[in-house]
Amino acid sequence: MAKTFDLILSSPEDIIFDQKVVSVSFETANGEITILSDHAPLVTIVEAGIMTIKDENGKEEILALGGGFAKILNNKVKIFSQTAEFADSIDEKRAIEAKERAKESIIESKDKISLADATSLLERNLARIKTIERKKKRSHR
Repeated sequence: MAKTFDLILSSPEDIIFDQKVVSVSFETANGEITILSDHAPLVTIVEAGIMTIKDENGKEEILALGGGFAKILNNKVKIFSQTAEFADSIDEKRAIEAKERAKESIIESKDKISLADATSLLERNLARIKTIERKKKRSHR
């Protein structure tokens, strides 16, 4: 049996995921990182992107994260993300529409704050779309 660790994924509103897992992968400012049991202590920024969780039965969950930070210490991983959605709950059509609106907002932005907001929205919706695409690929295996 593979070694496990505790994973807690929280958003500002709720605890999204809280159970023992074998691995978790997510995007950081330096690229994708995979955490396994007995990982060295670490605090890192989590970028908007795909998160993949594997449990001890081999089941895989795929989520879209909206950015945040992670703390790894003593076989416990705590990830705090502005948004987190399981792939199965993402509406692909709405994500594509939101991506297009975000692109328009970037073009129309008149100051740094509105540009940053629109860019963040674009990154979150690109993560949602990529999450759906990865889920589709994995289910065709």
